[in-house]
Amino acid sequence: MLCMWEYVLGGASLFGLIVGLFSIYNGRATRKLLIGEERLTREMIERLMGKMDEGFRRMDEGFRKMDERFAKMDERFIEVLKEIRQLRRVNVLLFRY
Repeated sequence: MLCMWEYVLGGASLFGLIVGLFSIYNGRATRKLLIGEERLTREMIERLMGKMDEGFRRMDEGFRKMDERFAKMDERFIEVLKEIRQLRRVNVLLFRY
């Protein structure tokens, strides 16, 4: 009867050793996989951030051009107002006499 328990305990020990070794291997493989995925994710985020930065740069350039156009429109509007004031003065002088 004692021999039978030796076989059972030996088999359980062998099973535990196999399971333990595979769990170590699985843990290391999982760690390598996660590190690789983290690296790929980081690279993807960096590329996306670069594209976003480029988009923001182009938007800033567009807004700068719009600001320049609005400044020119403001200057032209002021010139038109001055011309209107001059025409009113001329009309007032002409019709006064």
